[in-house]
Amino acid sequence: MVNPNDFIGTGWSGVWSEAWVVQAETVIQSLGLEVVDLEREQGGLLRISIDSPQGITVNDCELVSRQLSHLLTVEDVFYERLEVSSPGVDRVLRRRQDLNRFIGSEVSIKLKHSVENTKNFKGILQQGSSQEYCLQLTTPLVSSGCQQLNFDLTEIAAARLVPHLKF
Repeated sequence: MVNPNDFIGTGWSGVWSEAWVVQAETVIQSLGLEVVDLEREQGGLLRISIDSPQGITVNDCELVSRQLSHLLTVEDVFYERLEVSSPGVDRVLRRRQDLNRFIGSEVSIKLKHSVENTKNFKGILQQGSSQEYCLQLTTPLVSSGCQQLNFDLTEIAAARLVPHLKF
């Protein structure tokens, strides 16, 4: 069962709350993969992002697509096109488990309410002491000079990994 309290923002109430999602996640996990994100777009597009510690290949996407096509048909889920892909280098952080997994990583977050007239912050995600999470800010807050932002899951509107590419 999907727990809405484990989700960032309000995105869970869309496709994440549909009955077939738990079954799809079970199928994907049985293949040694994880569901990163689920989205419905205009025109009947159903987009599913998957990942694994080893990364994702085209073959992984094809396998998940085939397996889910069968499940979605049996469950009578409407969609015109199914798109299965990797989450990309700026992976969205959608659930509590994502935040916990990426503690120590650089993330960008958007809060639901502003702090010192801004909602967007970037820094290193850490486990908080006074609240659930803490962000060691890349740029200190202007008026207070504070270098740390404490928050909990309910305060986050959106979160993503900050990509670090080496060429």
